[in-house]
Amino acid sequence: MLKRIRLKDFKSFVDEEVEVAPLTLLVGANASGKSNFLDAIRFLKGISFDLTLSEVLNGETRSRPDAWPGLRGRAEEAVRLGTEAFTVDTTWLATESSDYPEPSFMQPLPDQIEIRHFITSLISPIIGVGKEIFGELDGQSATSRAGKLRSMMADHDLLLSLNSLKRSLVVALREALRKIQLLRIDPSTMRGYGRRDELLGEDGKNISGVLARFCDFAEEKQSFIAWLTQFCAPEIEGIDFLEVKELGDVMAMFVEKGGQRISARSISDGTLHFLGTLLALRTAEPGAVILIEEIEAGLHPTRIRLLVEYLKAVTRERQIQVIATTHSPVVLQWLSDESLRSTIVFGRVPDHEGTIMRRLGDLPHFNEVVERTGIEEMFTTGWLEMAL
Repeated sequence: MLKRIRLKDFKSFVDEEVEVAPLTLLVGANASGKSNFLDAIRFLKGISFDLTLSEVLNGETRSRPDAWPGLRGRAEEAVRLGTEAFTVDTTWLATESSDYPEPSFMQPLPDQIEIRHFITSLISPIIGVGKEIFGELDGQSATSRAGKLRSMMADHDLLLSLNSLKRSLVVALREALRKIQLLRIDPSTMRGYGRRDELLGEDGKNISGVLARFCDFAEEKQSFIAWLTQFCAPEIEGIDFLEVKELGDVMAMFVEKGGQRISARSISDGTLHFLGTLLALRTAEPGAVILIEEIEAGLHPTRIRLLVEYLKAVTRERQIQVIATTHSPVVLQWLSDESLRSTIVFGRVPDHEGTIMRRLGDLPHFNEVVERTGIEEMFTTGWLEMAL
């Protein structure tokens, strides 16, 4: 789980730092820096793979279905205008990894460890690591020298040369970063047949296959039906599946109250978007960090409460982290007090260069104003941005 992030000269950020909660909503006007914040987290995921920093920023050149696409704007726009390097400084709560098992006499690491990671990426004259540090584990730290083309996490020879504690530190963070997932739920990819033995795509593809696998368990099936019953009009009272056993393909069939059966090919975009988000969160690995742009997309305002309730439940029960942008004050209205205070507001203000980001609970007089006027009025009148 991401606990803290500092961005220096990354895209629209000059030098900003903020703490991050298990459920963190990002709010602010268009082009205020919310997507840039998510790009910084995606950058960290990219450097955990066997990629050079140039490939992380610009995308892989080889053509394959799972090729890393790079960041928006590529390397040239990853740094703030007029600078040649950016820094991403984070603190993570990670789980011990066993990728490099040690002899039994080695003292085991704790189940969860707090890791600080600092990386400066040079953009000019070449794209590479300016400095990288892993630290805060029993006083241990691992440092990479300048000039490397990739992170220590992707340098296998360097990993093997580290002592056991330092190596465990790097590997634990690498595994945590690889669990970052950016959801791009797209109903147009969700209407075909699926397969039970395949995973759910970040765009929701194979929803029929994953749903069929879950519905093999009666308790899981009833749970999904209960959520859909509240979400849909008319009510959904059952889920069946059309199976082509010779091919292993399966199509979800939703049974409305009254017996009408509707396949995934015909069900509404909003229902597919909601169901895809639910399944993605339900199937995420413990410790995963889920990034979502405009979490309320495709949802009627009266149904947003259901999604927020599910977010609160799933982050607690599945021990995952959700970081999502929103333009809806209704989303904020249904947050708990703790999650509302942990929401991060982004803004660009006169006489201040770059994006500012602050937790709502850290804004001056926030508690008094929200009690007096309500979060919807603060959101729609621009009070949040003015408070920056």
